[in-house]
Amino acid sequence: MELETVILENKEEYIVIDTIEIQDNKYIYLGKQQELENNSMENIVIRKLDKKEKYILGLDNREEYKLALEAYITKYNN
Repeated sequence: MELETVILENKEEYIVIDTIEIQDNKYIYLGKQQELENNSMENIVIRKLDKKEKYILGLDNREEYKLALEAYITKYNN
């Protein structure tokens, strides 16, 4: 099985764990391969895609981070 990966601004490779659409924004949830292999979800990175889904963007503020994190937790707690 081939996993989708991306390289972020820190030049490190991350595996795409999930994508969730919230209020017309698509958020991507990323993790490092070694951490995921050890079943560690402590360092999930959250980014969003631009409207054309071509570029990965940072989140605008803490409130947006909380919104995206709550959506992820809700999805996997149900």
